[in-house]
Amino acid sequence: MRRKSVLQACAAIALAAASGLLPLQASAQGNWPSRPIRIVVPYPPGTGPDVMARLVADGLGKELKASIVVENKAGANGIIGTTEVVKAPADGYTYLLVDRLTLTVNPLLYQPPYDPKKDLVSVSNIADVNLYLVTSAQLPANDFKSFIAYAKAHPGKVTFGTGGVGSVMHLNMELLQSGTGVQFLHVPYKALAEVIPAMLGGQVEATSGGVEAMLPYVQKGNFKLLAVGAPTRQSIVPNVPTIVEAGGSDMLLSTSYSFHAKSGVPPEILARMNEALTKVLSQPELKRWAAERGLGAGASTPAELDARIAVDNERIGRLVRERGIKVQ
Repeated sequence: MRRKSVLQACAAIALAAASGLLPLQASAQGNWPSRPIRIVVPYPPGTGPDVMARLVADGLGKELKASIVVENKAGANGIIGTTEVVKAPADGYTYLLVDRLTLTVNPLLYQPPYDPKKDLVSVSNIADVNLYLVTSAQLPANDFKSFIAYAKAHPGKVTFGTGGVGSVMHLNMELLQSGTGVQFLHVPYKALAEVIPAMLGGQVEATSGGVEAMLPYVQKGNFKLLAVGAPTRQSIVPNVPTIVEAGGSDMLLSTSYSFHAKSGVPPEILARMNEALTKVLSQPELKRWAAERGLGAGASTPAELDARIAVDNERIGRLVRERGIKVQ
């Protein structure tokens, strides 16, 4: 009898504890955020995603009345920082601001300790990043057609600088080769920051990159912008045609900075974060700042971002298979 009473008492205590959990969880969600929020940027300070994250963090801090901390966890094509987010608790206090295409590229070419489809959830797009085909002014070509004609006349000799195998620059080189039949000489570096001086020094003749990094050298007469991987011409350089205008088909990838959380974060918290991001990214000052740098700042629904990632998975997956792209 005594043992039965003890078991009944334990069961009653367990039931009371369990019934008390739901109000505590609801209270925790209702008080969110009650401590600092981290935005992990898997790139070095001063890069495009880092600068955008700090602008967004400033606005989010005001909207959510919370402290927002940006942490740089660079390395391994974004894998180190992304892993940091995946390993964090699913409590709504850790987020990832990343180059969207890496969520597709890394599982295809590397073996990250996570599966983006299972371990991350989309919160919102942050800013579209249009990429351009860029050539050295020393190259005797002033438009896309003459550039391709020159490359065909010098097969395997026109040097194309990239941020390494699997970088968006490398994928764009492969797309151009596939779409035009030309053969470039691939010159891999660690990042665009190394490609630019190589182009200035004459070691590299072509690459792809964002307009903010390239425009100063275009204005000085060092580089030429031959096409943009966007559906329409961009107001920052309206004389540069889209790749479809210039080449007849879509042969340039563009990307975006996107915002994600670990799977399992309560949907109410994700909805509040999306709402705050929508307000921050609609501010005229922020949109103007971004536009001056060739970025299209703007939020999205999680479903809209998921749809873009699905297109990336199909397109880049096919490119990697057809071109036999592998990390050596």
